[in-house]
Formats: sequence, structure tokens, C-alpha cells
Amino acid sequence: MKTKINWLEWGKEAFEKAKKEDKPILLDLTAVWCHWCHVMDATSYSDEQCTKIINEDFVPVKVYIDKRPDIRERYNMGGFPSTVFLNPEGHIIAGETYVPPERFKLVLEAVKDSYKKRKDEIKQRIGELSKKLQKEKDVSKAKINEDITKEILLSAEDNFDSFYGGFGLQPKFPSPEVLDLLFIQYQKTKQKKYLDMALKTLDGMYEGIYDKVDFGFFRYSVTQDWKMPHYEKMLDTNAGLLRNYAVAFGITKDERYKKITEETINYINKFLSNQKDGGFYGSQDADEEFYLAKPEERKKEKQPDVDNTIYADWNAMMVSSYIKAGEILNDKKITNFAIKTADFILDRCYNKNDGLSHYFDGKAHINGLLSDNIYFLNCLIDVYSITQDKKYLEKVREIAEFILQNFYDSKNHGFFDRMPKGEDFGTLKQRNKQFLENSFCAIVLLSLHFLTKEKKYKEIAEKTLLYFADRYLNFGYFAAMYATAIDMIINGEIIDIKL
Repeated sequence: MKTKINWLEWGKEAFEKAKKEDKPILLDLTAVWCHWCHVMDATSYSDEQCTKIINEDFVPVKVYIDKRPDIRERYNMGGFPSTVFLNPEGHIIAGETYVPPERFKLVLEAVKDSYKKRKDEIKQRIGELSKKLQKEKDVSKAKINEDITKEILLSAEDNFDSFYGGFGLQPKFPSPEVLDLLFIQYQKTKQKKYLDMALKTLDGMYEGIYDKVDFGFFRYSVTQDWKMPHYEKMLDTNAGLLRNYAVAFGITKDERYKKITEETINYINKFLSNQKDGGFYGSQDADEEFYLAKPEERKKEKQPDVDNTIYADWNAMMVSSYIKAGEILNDKKITNFAIKTADFILDRCYNKNDGLSHYFDGKAHINGLLSDNIYFLNCLIDVYSITQDKKYLEKVREIAEFILQNFYDSKNHGFFDRMPKGEDFGTLKQRNKQFLENSFCAIVLLSLHFLTKEKKYKEIAEKTLLYFADRYLNFGYFAAMYATAIDMIINGEIIDIKL
């Protein structure tokens, strides 16, 4: 009978065991939808010799990244699975992504030996790095002006793939926020190049990472031409692209974009939602054999597994996209399901003292993440805007205050990614300020300012943008949301696609 790895969850037991036994931690960052994660489980983590070394010389910890995005952000080694080696304090010693069995044995032995011989040196190096990370800075003296948006747009133009659409070379990921920015700039300036870039990208993705049998979009393509998808279908990817294609139809009135929008909604309704109670499911598995089969053969096969966990932030993204699509398609069924889902999240994943919990699988888990709270606040603003029901406005104000009290750094400005907790281990003890999340925070707070006319929301949004004003260029076209927030400040209005 094969030996199994004695996986522990991220928490007190694992870290105390590592300290007591003076062993490094082997952290496996994995996902239910991830093809190479399944391969690593079936090979390296099932290999008898590897298993023996891991159980004897390491404390193995398995973390599902969708359930713990805070751990994913701090320990991601550039893809999944991430195979990360930590000291007992939870700081990174070494790490890789997928490691095949033969090399994995060598890696395990090398880390084990290095940890024993260089323990004190590793601890000292990590201590110095932690001090550097904890140094705060003053709000930048930079001013907010239109040049910022122009620079970010220039980066999008420089990285645009005029042959296949999209940005950069390979692997090629969708960039929904960049397309949002291009649509907004087209409507603002009437420069056709922005619309052309967006539509070329939508057409390229449809030809490559769109499932033409069951519909919906795959997560990304390994190749520049979009033609070699990684076959997982993620709720957040489909939320962003649903919005893009709906808006493309709203602007162009091209029936192709309407068809893709409706088909994507059909896919989500059929496979990634709880139609009875409300709520969207997290993902559908990357089953290569299923997707590479001929269409007639696929119909006979069992569909790839669906992770029916309900994640608050991704649900909020899809609620907002359903509201946008429902408005453009003039379809109340779509809108009503969005409202039903918002009510479900409010009922099952929210309370006034703890804010939003990250996920629901029969009960709510993991509160205190900025992304859940800010994305849900945004979708509630959308729900209120179409219902005009005061109960949603009350919740909007309540959640906004919760965010400001628990995540905003009133001294140095900007928003932390999570609330501190007594049971935090490793680098979770350090609260990060993530550029993309903060850009979105600024957008949502400005929307709130335009809705309520309260100045404090605008002031905090502006200070947040200034906090990152010396860093946005590092992100290139990925700073699209930052550019959108800058536009909102300068123009003094909600940035929306005017259809």
C-alpha cells in the first residue's frame, strides 16, 4: 500500500510542528481547476521516495489558492502549482512551480541540506528583508493629471498585438480592465484606434479561448495566437469578458458580440450558478481530454468537474457584469438573477461586525480580505442604481465604513489587503498594499462620492492614488484601472460606457 503525504492545513498546528521539530515547511499552492496541479499530485506527490522524504524531513502544508488568495499573493512562485519551501517562521527559502518526480527528489534533498547548514544565515537574511518591506513612505508629491492616463494608454498601444489582438506575447491572458479603458477612451476622444484595439482583441479571444460547444471562456492561452488554451474556466475571467463583449455590442450593435454575450450567460447559468437560490460557482476543471475530443464525442462524456464553492469577490464581479449585460440586452431575467445573488451573499456571507466572508460552501469561511469587501461594495452600488431600493444604500454605507475602519491606512494612506488576526503566521503578519486592489478601491470610492456627494470618499480616493503615483509606471498597461480612477478624479463623474 502506497504511503501518503501527511498534509496539514495552513495554521497553528503546522507552524508549531515545524518549530518544535526544526524542519522546513513544504507549501503546496494548488487549485481544483489546475491541470499541472493534478499532474503533480499524480506524479511527484505520489512517488514513494518523494513521499518518504517529505514525511520525514518536512512539514507539508497544502493550500487551495482560491480559498486563500492572501496566501497565494504572498507565496506565488510564478504559476500553479507553486512548490514553496519555508523556514519555521514562514519565510521563503526557495521555490518553483511544477517539479517532476526525478528532479523533485534532488530539490528536496538540496533544501533539506541547505536548511540544516545555513539556518542562521537564512534567518538573518529574511530578517533584513522583512525590515525593508515594513518601511513606509509618505504620500508622493506627484500631482494627478491627464498625462498619467496618456502614459498608461501609450503602454497599452506599445504592447498591443496588432496581428492577433491582446497585449504582450505569450502566454496570452485576457485583460478585461484594459479593454474597459480603451472603450472609455474611444467614447471620450472618438479616436477609432482605441475601439479597433479592443475589438481586435475580442475577436482574437473568441477564435482561441472561447469554447464554441458549451460556451464560456478558458483562462488563458499558452501561445500568442490565443489558439492553445489552458482549459480551466474561471468565474472571474468570465465576469470580466462578459462585461467586455456586452459593452462591445452596446457600442457597435454588432450581432456577433450580442451572440457571444448571450452564449456566455447561458454557459454561466447552466454550469456556474445556483439558479434556485442565487450564487455563482468558482470554476470548471481543466480536463484536456474532454476539450480536445470532437464535439459529438464531448456530448457523450461527463462534463469536467465544477467547484461549486461560492467566492464573495468573484460573485460580486459577476453580479456587476450581469447587471451591465442585463441593461444592454434589455433582459430583466439577467438583472434579477444578479440581484438574487447579491441578496444571497448578503444573507450568507456578510455580517456587520466581520464584513464579508471570502467563500461559502454550506457555511461562510475566512473574513477580513479587502477584495471581498471592495468588490461586493461595488456590486451593491450597481444593485442600488437599478433598484433604487434604500435597503441597498444602507448596506453600501455600512460596508464602506467597515472598509475605511479596517483596511484604510489613515496615516500613510492606501488600503491594506487584509485585516490583522491573532492567528496569522509567516508573511501574513505583514499587511500588503496591492496596486491593483487600491486602484479599484479608488474607483469604487469615487463612485460612492458621486452617489452620496460625501467629500471624504473623494479625498481618500485621491490620497490612495497619490500613494501609488511614483509606481504606476512599473505596471505598464496593467495600470488600466489606475488610469480609469485618474480620469474619474479629473472629469468629476462616474466613468461608464455611454450607450
